[in-house]
Amino acid sequence: MEKLTLRRIGNALMLHYVGEITLEITGDLKRLLDAELEGDEVATVVIDLGDVSFMDSSGIGFLVSVNTRMRSAGRAFFLYRLSPPVEKTLGLVQLLQFFQILSDEAALTAACGK
Repeated sequence: MEKLTLRRIGNALMLHYVGEITLEITGDLKRLLDAELEGDEVATVVIDLGDVSFMDSSGIGFLVSVNTRMRSAGRAFFLYRLSPPVEKTLGLVQLLQFFQILSDEAALTAACGK
């Protein structure tokens, strides 16, 4: 997945994806995230959506699933830098309030504990 970058910030895991999040990619994203979350060292997951040009219903489902899973496990989950198309999509399905959204570097730093 050459369009995906993973970065550790303390005990936080940040995923940055460039392109479209569609049915073709969500399975790979889920498998990769599952592998990263196997241990207990990841307390926070942040997904950077600033460079996502399109997201279909499977992308929305992926985000909802990760949010639910993380919170059920007592871990934190954030979306970071929503691109205009992603913000519009999440707004249309009335999910902007469902997620905790970080809009800038200061908020990201505070959320990741660094």
